[in-house]
Parts: sequence; structure tokens; C-alpha cells
Amino acid sequence: MINLKNILKGKVVILCIGNSERGDDGLGPYFAGAIKGGVSYEVIDAGTAPENWTGVVTGLKPDTIVMVDAVYFKGEPGEIKIFSSEDLRSGKISTHDVSPKLLIEYLKESTKADIYVLGIKPQSNKLGEGLSPCVKLALNNLSKTLLMLHSDNVRV
Repeated sequence: MINLKNILKGKVVILCIGNSERGDDGLGPYFAGAIKGGVSYEVIDAGTAPENWTGVVTGLKPDTIVMVDAVYFKGEPGEIKIFSSEDLRSGKISTHDVSPKLLIEYLKESTKADIYVLGIKPQSNKLGEGLSPCVKLALNNLSKTLLMLHSDNVRV
């Protein structure tokens, strides 16, 4: 597993993906709201259409792009893993749809940035549900960690 501290290098864009109306699939927008304004990274709540944000992302000329999304992998709901873009492109993990694979390929080609997927295993993505307690706890802990890392970097 990749360490979060080791990947947040240079100009960082955090692209949060998901549908707030579908349970844990809404984890990306929730996370964006939790960290936006608390970090110097560019935080984008891309919702269900991250492809609509490619112009913004490429215009920012990032060195690192971190995509936050619900990802299905072996593990417990609420578990967090950081994957390289190659893990997703090779099919070792899967998100809720195909678009992140195409998005990664496009952003990699157009920005030359290092791209990572910060995946949180969902418990449920039922329409009309909120975040499950285990995913919400994981996101709150992740937010605290990121804000702490950011304040450590600012002091250095």
C-alpha cells in the first residue's frame, strides 16, 4: 500500500468523485466538503461527472492527482487503500463504473501528473441512503490525517 504522505508532492489536485444520493458512493463529495478550505491543495467535488472537470484539472497543471472514490477491493467496508493509476488500468481494482479508467488515461496523457486512486470500500450504494457509519468514520479519520499532514507541511 502506498503512503499518503509520500504521494502529496508538488501541485496537488484532489478530485473527489461520487453520487451523494447513493449511500457510500457519496463519499467523494463528503470528503471534498470536509477538507476544502483546510488544505492548500486544489479540491474538486466532481460529483458523478468527473469527465466534465478535465479542462479545469489540466489547466491547473498538477504534479499529482489524487482521485477519491468508492472502490471495490478485497477488504472490509470503510477500509482505505491508495492505488497507483496502473493498478486501476490493469484491472486489479474496480470502481463503480468504467469512466475512471478512461479519465485516468486522459489525465495521465494530458498532464503527465502522477495519478493515484484513494479508494474506500463501500458498504452500500442504495439510492436514498446516506453514508454508512463505517465509511463515514473512515472519511472523518482520513480528513483529520490529511489536515494534520497539511499543517505539518506548512510548518516545515
